[in-house]
Amino acid sequence: MLVPPGAFTERIMLNFTDPNAETAEGERSNLEFPHPFLTDKRVRQAIAYSVDRNAITALYGRAGNATTNLLVSPSIYQSPNTEAMYPFDLEKAAALLDEAGWIDSDGDGIRDKDGQKLSIVFLTSISPVRQGAQEIVKGALESIGFDVENKSVDSSIFLGPPEESTNTRRQFYADLEEFAFSNKSPDPTAYMKAWTCAEAAQMENNWGLSNWSRYCNPEYDALFEQAANELDPEQRQQLFIQLNDLLIEDAAVIPMVHLSQAVAINAKLTGLDITSWDVEVWNIADWRWA
Repeated sequence: MLVPPGAFTERIMLNFTDPNAETAEGERSNLEFPHPFLTDKRVRQAIAYSVDRNAITALYGRAGNATTNLLVSPSIYQSPNTEAMYPFDLEKAAALLDEAGWIDSDGDGIRDKDGQKLSIVFLTSISPVRQGAQEIVKGALESIGFDVENKSVDSSIFLGPPEESTNTRRQFYADLEEFAFSNKSPDPTAYMKAWTCAEAAQMENNWGLSNWSRYCNPEYDALFEQAANELDPEQRQQLFIQLNDLLIEDAAVIPMVHLSQAVAINAKLTGLDITSWDVEVWNIADWRWA
């Protein structure tokens, strides 16, 4: 079996809009309603410190490696700067919540502030490894004062069109969600564009744009424009690494597992060149029996 690294990163997405507030048209997670606490960087950082990547990666066996980067392929774009940003540290996470004013005022085990409970819904598709990851994250977050409801739906719904259900990752009617995604070509421009303000997925664009978290940061937008228009390969490489680092430092997304492409082959077969950018048989003309 070959297990070459792929381009997919299993990650936790954070919703920057309120999934519990509705517009007159019945749309939730609308830009009109910022999230009541995930817009506070300290709360996002507390969540990032509560994710035990090593425990979650162990669920994947040979098919996964722990990562702190969103952009993992091609390897020239892998940042060396993120590994130390948010190690698993529940004491640090709890201290950040204290600093942000979230306390358990009524002794029920759930932190609150200004009448708002620190309650979240964590959505993903039905999968043994994802349900395992949910339980690991839920246990850690609840130990520091969150209330977490794990929710899972069939992948055909979660990854499907928004016309058929509101439980899709595009609509993101939850506080956190987990899935794997990647750049579709060696050039990461379209992939990293998904964090720009103009790409926010909303009902008005049929949730067809790529910024499902509705993250909006003018600093990121300006840096993205610079990267998208840079022609020098080395400068371009560094700019995309900076984009990755900005997202991670801002706790806009929490990467967890760099997924590999497990491929079972006959031991006598040679000439295979597995790539993230094409089907396994793209170079079948070069395959030979040893």
